[in-house]
Amino acid sequence: MNYKTKSIITVVILVSFMVGTGVFINNLEGTITGSIVVPVCECGEDADCDDGDKCTGDICLYADDCEASLCIHNEIENCK
Repeated sequence: MNYKTKSIITVVILVSFMVGTGVFINNLEGTITGSIVVPVCECGEDADCDDGDKCTGDICLYADDCEASLCIHNEIENCK
């Protein structure tokens, strides 16, 4: 085999090994390292969104769905 063919085969083997390892680890879902991925909840109720600014209305949007929860800070008009 020539140099170009050997290089291509080597690259294909390495890429296949990396992809296979990634798929294998992903399917084990943390059992190798013992890590657990917990969803990060931005808020669970309106009080979790308090930004300390009295001139904003703080609302927790989608509080019942942890992964979709989102804090909204609406400005209150004529607030000083």
